[in-house]
Amino acid sequence: AGPAPASIAPSQMGFHPACGCCPSSHAADGFWKGPGSPEHTHSDFQPRIPQSSNTWHPEHFACARCGQELGGRPFFERGGRAYCEEDYHQAFSPRCAYCAGPIREVNDYLSALQGVWHPECFVCAECLSSFGSGSFFELEGRPYCELHFHQRQGSICHGCGHPVTGRCITAAGRKYHPEHFICAYCLGQLQKGTVREHGEKMYCQACHDKLFL
Repeated sequence: AGPAPASIAPSQMGFHPACGCCPSSHAADGFWKGPGSPEHTHSDFQPRIPQSSNTWHPEHFACARCGQELGGRPFFERGGRAYCEEDYHQAFSPRCAYCAGPIREVNDYLSALQGVWHPECFVCAECLSSFGSGSFFELEGRPYCELHFHQRQGSICHGCGHPVTGRCITAAGRKYHPEHFICAYCLGQLQKGTVREHGEKMYCQACHDKLFL
């Protein structure tokens, strides 16, 4: 997400013979002076950006993107240019894969599914619940909780409504845990080949004939 904001420390109070913005130049009498410009003392110049050779008059030390004067405010440096915090993040910080907002904290994000995420944004794409267990299921590049992953995959048991993750029985286009493949009336275990369907419910032959014939 970028470096921490720079601050102006006494050790950084070096000066260069020209303002990084205007053409003021060093004069032998100890003033920074340029044609048509008022005289400036050394103390009139802004300290350097770390890792930059430029110095500025205070009124010229501004965000390279929005133009606001930085003064004593925290700032970020990139390519020898200074930026206010907001513009630095908007221009250079990686974007959250969910909300597309900038990742502002270098130690507070998640990396998953070939992207980075705010922790509060890494949730199930269907129910928006967080992954308390730390595990999730990926489908088409999006994270899902177990239930909604299996719903999308069509692997929910028609008998109990929970995911089918092991052995399953498929009947009438629906999946069942073996123990839930039972007659809707007598609750006896069903056997494929002797099953009868009525109103999206499964019945054994005897119960189906007794109820509907």
